[in-house]
Amino acid sequence: MATIILPRNVHFVYEHALAHLELRDAFGLDLEWDVLDPWRLNASLDGSEQVILERAAYVGEIDGSQSVYSQLIRPAYQGGRYNRTRSENQYLTHWIYPYKGKFHPQMIRGILNSIRAERGWKVADVFSGSGTTLLECQLLGVHSVGVEISPLCVLLTRVKTESWLAAEKIGEAVDDLLARDNLDPRETAASEWEPQEVANFVEIARMVTFSDMSRRGRDPEKYFRKNLLAMLRSVSDMAKAIDDFGISPGDVEILQGDSRDLRAVGLEAQSIDAVVTSPPYSVALDYVANDEHALTALGYDVDELRQSFIGVRGNGMKERLALYERDMRDALAEMARVLKPGAPAVIVIGNITFGGQESLTTDDIVQWAESAGMRFEREMPKIVWGLYNVVKDEKILFLRRGAY
Repeated sequence: MATIILPRNVHFVYEHALAHLELRDAFGLDLEWDVLDPWRLNASLDGSEQVILERAAYVGEIDGSQSVYSQLIRPAYQGGRYNRTRSENQYLTHWIYPYKGKFHPQMIRGILNSIRAERGWKVADVFSGSGTTLLECQLLGVHSVGVEISPLCVLLTRVKTESWLAAEKIGEAVDDLLARDNLDPRETAASEWEPQEVANFVEIARMVTFSDMSRRGRDPEKYFRKNLLAMLRSVSDMAKAIDDFGISPGDVEILQGDSRDLRAVGLEAQSIDAVVTSPPYSVALDYVANDEHALTALGYDVDELRQSFIGVRGNGMKERLALYERDMRDALAEMARVLKPGAPAVIVIGNITFGGQESLTTDDIVQWAESAGMRFEREMPKIVWGLYNVVKDEKILFLRRGAY
C-alpha cells in the first residue's frame, strides 16, 4: 500500500470530493482515507505511481515523491519555482489579468482527469473566458478549442498559452521597453513588436496596467514596468516548467465567436470529445462593465458588445432573465451538436439571488441540457467566495451527450 498526501491547499469539502473522484475514475484506485488526517490516504497503485505523479491535480506526494502539480503550484515564498504569486491557483501564466469569475485551475485539472481526458482528445470550452481550461488542457497534453465572444479574453488566452513559445524574444522586447526613459502604457504601441506573440504580450501588459489604473489608481509608468517584468518572469517559468517536466503540450485553438452559433467558427457536428465550461452566471456578473476599461483601450464599442453578451442584454430583470434562458438553450443545443455521441460535458454554474429570492439556475441548466439531448449524470455542490451576495450555491454538473 502506498501513502498519498493531498496538497495542503485542499481545504474545502468539494475539493476532497474531486480528489476522490479523480483518483477513483481517472486512476482506478480503491482508497482508504485516514479519518484523523483528511490529507492522507492509502491505496494500492499497481504500477500507476508515475502517471499519477505526472497528471493528478489532487496529489501532493506519493511515498515522499512530489507530484508535478504540487511543484507547479507552490508559491515562490514557499520555495516554489513556477509560481510568482502568493496563491496556489495563480501559478505560471494563470494570474495574468484580473478577470472576474475565473475557474480554479486545480479544479479544472481534476475534472479533466475525472472524465479521463487524454492525448488525442479535443476538449472545448465554449465560454472560455480567461482561458483556464485551455491552459490546463495544454499542460496535460490534451488538445483544446476555446470559443469566447470577448475580444479581450481571446487576446488574453493567446498570451497565456502562446507566450512561452516566444519567451526569448519577449525578454528582448521587455529589456528594450524597460530601458526607455518614459514608458507610458497609453503611448506605447504594441503593434511595433514582432512576432505576433510579442505584440500580444505587450498589449496585455498594457491592459493589466489599465486595470491597475482604473481599479486602484496606480501610477501608469511604474506599474507598466512592474507588470512587464512580472509577466515575463511567469512566461519564462512556463517555458522552464515544460522543459523541466518533459511536458508535451496540447494544441490550443482560441476563436472569437458566439457559443450560440458554433457553426460560424467552424465547429462541426460530433467533432468534440468533451466540453468543460462555465456559462455566464445569469445576471449576476456584468462581464462588459468589469472589463470596460480594457475593451475601450483596445478600441471596441462596449455598448455594441453588450448587445451580444449573454446575461447582460435586455432592460429590466424580467427581460434579461428571459433572454438568458433563450440564449442558454441555444448554447446548450450547440454543445450537444458538436459533442461526439456519449461524450461528457461538465458545466460549472451557480444560482443567483435577486429581490431576496434565489433563482435555481443550476436546475434550469440541467433541464435545458436534457432538452438539447444531453443526459444528467451527477452534480457536485461547491463553495463560492466573493459573490455570496448574488451567488449562494454553485454546482459542478456532469452530463453526457446521448448516444444517438
